[in-house]
Amino acid sequence: MIARNMNGCRLPVLDGHGSPFECRDEVSRLLNEVYGYRQFRDLEIYKDLFGGKDKVVLSQGHLVEHVIREAEKAKDDRERPDNVLLTAPTGSGKSLLFQLPGIYLGQAYGLLTLIVSPLKALIVDQVEGLQDLGYERVAYASSDLSPEQKAEVYRRVREGEVDLFYLSPELLLSYDIHHFVGDRRIGLVVVDEAHTVTTWGKEFRVDYWFLGRYLSGLKQTLGYDFPLFALTATAVWNPSGDNDMVFETVRSLQMEPCVLYIGTVKRRNIGFDIRQLQLEEGETYDKAKQRAVSARVDDYLDGHKTLLYYPFAGGIDMRIKSWVKPADWPLVASYYGKKDKVQKAAIVDAFKDGSKRLIVATKAFGMGVDISDIDRVYHVAPSSTFVDYVQEVGRAARDASVQGISATDFHERDFYYMNRLHQTGAIAQEQLALILQKLIEVYHMKGRKQEMLVSLSDFEFVVKLPRTKNKLEYETELGQFVKTALLWLEEDVQKRFGSRLLEVSPQNLLVEGYVQDKTGDAFARAYADYLTPVEGEEGVYLARLDRLWEERFPELGYKEFKQKLNNGTLCEGARPVAVGKHEVLLKEDADTLRSRMDELFKSLVTLLKTALQKSKGRFDEEALRAVFAEHAMDVRSAKRFIGSLLESRTEEGRSVSYISSQKKKESNELSFTVTRGFDLLLSRYQKLFAQRITGHKGDRLQFYCTPFSDLNMLLNLLSMLGGLSFSVAGGGTPCVHVRINDADRLEKLAAADGYRNLILDANERIFQEQIELFTMFFGTDRMTDEQRWNFIEDYFTGMSVEELKKKYC
Repeated sequence: MIARNMNGCRLPVLDGHGSPFECRDEVSRLLNEVYGYRQFRDLEIYKDLFGGKDKVVLSQGHLVEHVIREAEKAKDDRERPDNVLLTAPTGSGKSLLFQLPGIYLGQAYGLLTLIVSPLKALIVDQVEGLQDLGYERVAYASSDLSPEQKAEVYRRVREGEVDLFYLSPELLLSYDIHHFVGDRRIGLVVVDEAHTVTTWGKEFRVDYWFLGRYLSGLKQTLGYDFPLFALTATAVWNPSGDNDMVFETVRSLQMEPCVLYIGTVKRRNIGFDIRQLQLEEGETYDKAKQRAVSARVDDYLDGHKTLLYYPFAGGIDMRIKSWVKPADWPLVASYYGKKDKVQKAAIVDAFKDGSKRLIVATKAFGMGVDISDIDRVYHVAPSSTFVDYVQEVGRAARDASVQGISATDFHERDFYYMNRLHQTGAIAQEQLALILQKLIEVYHMKGRKQEMLVSLSDFEFVVKLPRTKNKLEYETELGQFVKTALLWLEEDVQKRFGSRLLEVSPQNLLVEGYVQDKTGDAFARAYADYLTPVEGEEGVYLARLDRLWEERFPELGYKEFKQKLNNGTLCEGARPVAVGKHEVLLKEDADTLRSRMDELFKSLVTLLKTALQKSKGRFDEEALRAVFAEHAMDVRSAKRFIGSLLESRTEEGRSVSYISSQKKKESNELSFTVTRGFDLLLSRYQKLFAQRITGHKGDRLQFYCTPFSDLNMLLNLLSMLGGLSFSVAGGGTPCVHVRINDADRLEKLAAADGYRNLILDANERIFQEQIELFTMFFGTDRMTDEQRWNFIEDYFTGMSVEELKKKYC
């Protein structure tokens, strides 16, 4: 098939399905021996969506044989193999389609199949499912395993005892591939739940976005090829639209050349029960929603197995008590991300065996939970994309003999939840502009090297995450946010200039880092083999953290090791803590910078004391803007400055807030409220400045401190004042590898007023389109089940929102 061009965007090189393959006898025997099946199921696949919606019926055996043949091409080095992307609805047996080729390739040729999967529950479910069938040449690695357990898994993989190896993208990207596989040859790489490449990668699992470039580089490193097989239940085919998922997945995973098998999204054994929520006289929206959900729950507990989706984890358990009669509480459970794995497993087991009839869950309940007889799925309100909604609908009636119903009681105010979730994790345009500026600053700090390692700590005050979290949670969120922002920048400049001016790659696990111990030399003596003293710094060492963890603390999981290192509780009799090396370049004399800071603090004190005296501590953004304008600070930096300086800090183990902010109802402006004690904090920074910041313009200073220290805070504040630049190395926070291919154009972009990221603008349009889609779909109860599935099919096969409006509204 010839690559198509639409809207000036080159589509990936595609190959057609070709004639149906007859599956070889050896594989058919494995199907029976391992799974107990005598024949393959059929799949309904679109013949060629460029030409229409005609479908063909293909056997699962066709895909299994196709994948095996591509792996054999690579093994024999005959020709470049095609990659394969399949979309097929929930319940169509996708796991068999990659497990069976992997089993055959291992048995016939000793080849290893890597299966990259997004959820631990999904991984464990599939591995245990195969083991329950009697197939033992399968294993997984995850953060739940201790280093000793993982070492045993890796040994089995390397020594040829495992042919199917499951792991997460984060783990795969964290080590050299030989750490896992030794000299084993990789025959196939599977990306399961591939829609997460384009959805989660842009939302909360950024390493999925890096996966394609990693796998492409891996082939070069190994010196041989292997096919990629990507599978998902839901992906929008829309090569001419912003919200395409199929071709973006092919591009992101670098799957050219690729064969597409796009299966029908329709589920004939699922119907819809969508009603319009009417508020009774004097009734609030919340009361009406409670009334509607309670009525549904009463009905569903009488002979049904129900999955009820609620947008927020917070408040689920309280909501259950308002929706469910006390006598029925034993039949109901809640399920959300923060429940531990033991609780989650028990809930799933109780739901499977019928002792729980209704689960109230966030979107955390889904992939990896294989329950075939759910017959009701109810949405309190939409919480994410229309694609996610269809995926959640597909949890019903996985058993073809079950008739499922997807239901909701819709009101236009339901979009409150979507808007709130969208705003909570959103990256702002001003943050992207500041991150670009900081990246250029670090580039100059590191001597204008084309390639550099950049600590995510360099960007923390641009991101401005709450510091009340534990350090490991803070680091995880910081990493996700900054890596996502850097990739938005990378994609934006490529779209603007037609070439990759900026290239970003992650480094997830620590290899080396700095450790400081102020309690003596007990730690240094006990672990001398892993430490190199830093010259001129008492009690500071460069540590081989990877070896220290794996060889001396194998009983700890990686996260627990990091947590103890951050908290100074790694070993008894000493308090070693991870610190960062802060390299500082003074842009002006220290005396000049101190005078500027003192003048700014003086103006702030006047403003805040006046607010306390005259308006109970309240003041507006306009007043703050006026103060910072006097000191030549732009509004973006000013808001970050005061937020970082005063908003939230931890003192002696307790959270202390000197100032809070909230948006005004009538505008996007902020209003602030200050409390007493802020002036003592300001004076503390002034004393710290006098002790540590000395020198003249052009001088370089060096400090070792933790990310939560007062010194780290002071350096960030002075950086926002423009008086110094600094970068951090080895502070316990992962790094990204950055390559700058055209510094001049990036510097001009960073210096320009009003920089707007084009990709972020497109995402905002997509979000608004999602609200329009839900409004069309939920806003009427006159559509038949067939019409609703036609609507879904039209959207998933490339019909625009405007075209859907003309056809269905």
